[in-house]
Amino acid sequence: MTPKILWVDDTFANELHDVMAYVDELEDSEDFKVDKIASVDQALDTLEKGEEEFVCIILDIMMPYGNGKRLTRRETEDGTKTGIVLAKEIHKKDKEGKYKYEKYKDVPIVLLTGVYDIHASYIKNNIGIPCFVKGKISAEEFLKKIQEEIKKRGGGNHV
Repeated sequence: MTPKILWVDDTFANELHDVMAYVDELEDSEDFKVDKIASVDQALDTLEKGEEEFVCIILDIMMPYGNGKRLTRRETEDGTKTGIVLAKEIHKKDKEGKYKYEKYKDVPIVLLTGVYDIHASYIKNNIGIPCFVKGKISAEEFLKKIQEEIKKRGGGNHV
């Protein structure tokens, strides 16, 4: 069975964005199947159901925050940090120390953005997300980064 990656990016609504080259590279490598989701609410619904096995979750940083019931305009800073807030939500623990999304607690999260003023060190140190891709890199480099993150997190048998 081909391992799946969950990719949340609002640009999937029109499929005319540069990220499609990255998706194609991941799928063409025959290493992965990519579940493309264009909204935060749909992503959280998918994770809450817990029916899918994902080896990696890729999140765009800047995207609409959804209907405002789960992620708010204020906490996402009008959508400029939605992916960061979503990453925190995925790894959030309740008062008893249990993960809300237990099934996905060890799944690597990769944050992706074309915005250059977001600092990777801030994300690594304050958010706990070690893999952050900013700017333009080749689709081949992107594939390598994803494979490395999966191997680091114990998913080496998937790549």
